[in-house]
Amino acid sequence: MIQPLLKYPDPKIRLISANVRFFDDELHRWITDMCDTMKENDLDALSAILIGIQYNIIVLKEAGNYTPYINGRLIKHSGMSTQTERSIYYEGISVDVDRYENVTLIYEDEKGEPHHRDLGGELARVIQQHLDYCYGSTFVDRVDKEMKQRINDYLEYGLVADGGSCPTVFYRDYFKLGVKYLISAMFLSLATPLFVPSAVQEWIYRIDIMAFIAAILLMVGYFFYAQYESRLYKQCTSCQTGNIIGTVAILSFQLFIVGCGIFLWMAPK
Repeated sequence: MIQPLLKYPDPKIRLISANVRFFDDELHRWITDMCDTMKENDLDALSAILIGIQYNIIVLKEAGNYTPYINGRLIKHSGMSTQTERSIYYEGISVDVDRYENVTLIYEDEKGEPHHRDLGGELARVIQQHLDYCYGSTFVDRVDKEMKQRINDYLEYGLVADGGSCPTVFYRDYFKLGVKYLISAMFLSLATPLFVPSAVQEWIYRIDIMAFIAAILLMVGYFFYAQYESRLYKQCTSCQTGNIIGTVAILSFQLFIVGCGIFLWMAPK
């Protein structure tokens, strides 16, 4: 299916693409979409992020065939040359860019089989340009400060700022912090039957029940919002689904222990 190309000033161009882990039907659909989009726009190369897919996938058109390069990395390079480049993302801009003349690329095919390939000349330049896209970069990041400033002044909204790195604070952490505060408060309340009258104890018990329900709702909110952030920041290890599930499991165990104390120890007799 033909997909719209990412164009300036869409900030998603700065997202760092994650490695492909599952070589399944979904991956094959992505590659098909990339090929269809390339044919529609008469492109010889395309990175997945340029159609909004945040994975390290590049498709090259070679001798009429469309070849996917997945999880590509450069392990060797030599020589250096300067050529004028144009960008799919920054339309209407061309700049002189220094790149390696020869590179060795390691990658995986659509079945997950590892390969390596030596590339030279124009093909080496193209693969480097599209690897830049995979790593949240564009050709304007390779020019000197003066040229970058000229490009920044030329563009209507200026250059797109770096947004591909992991944020220092995730909003999901506020959900987690709320659960921890509630669990701590309920844990401290377990000592109140030892020194408060029964009338006050019944009032505290009701508050604990409301806090227990609120903690459950916050954990549900944490799980679903964390799923959203995991799709938004796929490059961050803390966004991996296993970490999210592990956090929910730990909080659930802590809440279970405190809940047992509330219902067995705090309940009015």
